[in-house]
Amino acid sequence: MSYLSWGVSAAALAYVLSRLRLSELSKDLPGVTWWLIAVAIIVEIIPRLLEGLRWQYLLRPLRVRFGRLLQAIYVGTLYSAVLPLSGGDAVRGVIVARQARASVTRVLTTELIERVADALAIILAAWFALRGLAIPYALRIALTLLEVGVGVAIVAGFLMAAQQVNLSTHLGAWRTSRRISRGLKSVGLDLIQAAGSVRVKTMLAAIAAGLAAAAVNIFAYWLILRAYHIDLSVLHAAALFVIVMIGTFLPGTPGNVGTWQFFCAVGLQLFGISAARAAGFSLFAYVIWTAPPVLMGFAALLTSPLKWSELRAGRGEPGTGDSSP
Repeated sequence: MSYLSWGVSAAALAYVLSRLRLSELSKDLPGVTWWLIAVAIIVEIIPRLLEGLRWQYLLRPLRVRFGRLLQAIYVGTLYSAVLPLSGGDAVRGVIVARQARASVTRVLTTELIERVADALAIILAAWFALRGLAIPYALRIALTLLEVGVGVAIVAGFLMAAQQVNLSTHLGAWRTSRRISRGLKSVGLDLIQAAGSVRVKTMLAAIAAGLAAAAVNIFAYWLILRAYHIDLSVLHAAALFVIVMIGTFLPGTPGNVGTWQFFCAVGLQLFGISAARAAGFSLFAYVIWTAPPVLMGFAALLTSPLKWSELRAGRGEPGTGDSSP
């Protein structure tokens, strides 16, 4: 699977680079409006603040300080840029679990709720932004797969919640001497308990935060487009954001290198932007979109009380509090 994702990303990046014209790029870069870029970088902080607030809500009644959660989110952003398959999500989950002395599985379950809520937010944004737009067939397939995946996750969650007692009883009665099996049993019990504790208002709050973060990200996209002197509307920026998010939602290579640029360039071409200019913008926007959070993640890592060796060795120690969302 890893080789496949690397191959797809390499092919996507090769496509973008094949459309790139250095003469076009050399004309566009000197004209960039940098104060708009500065505003976009500041605006990019807001979705992570919303993510931190949402995570704090999902982790209740654990009393994890917001500052610690935000630090973990930025450290996770850094590791997502260097680890494949969105490894940063696991890293930030382990950080918070160890700080809160809670089960790692429980903390990671709240992140799963976040991902489902974010996917629903993307689907809703896609319904709004892509109406009437002739998007490529492959992108429609990707959107359909995302919808199916979210639907399966929601149905599975409801079934686990409805059958929480029976599932817990049967799984708890399972006796095994193998270490791996005991670990799977512990994880399964945590997942069942977490699923049973999720309430409708919890999901609604998570989706609302996801929609708010998406709206802010769309505004940041529009600012970067304007700074590059690509005159598209906010609705076009919303469509571009949705296309990029659909294309990069599934875990892949570190930082989604290749696929991010590919879907950005393809999206811009749908709005009449030339292939050469779209390729140049995709490379420029990727740096603006990823470099500042990664640098902030590096700063957060330097001040983190946990080191990488501890993250590798550590599993959260069970605490006395309930970390259910």
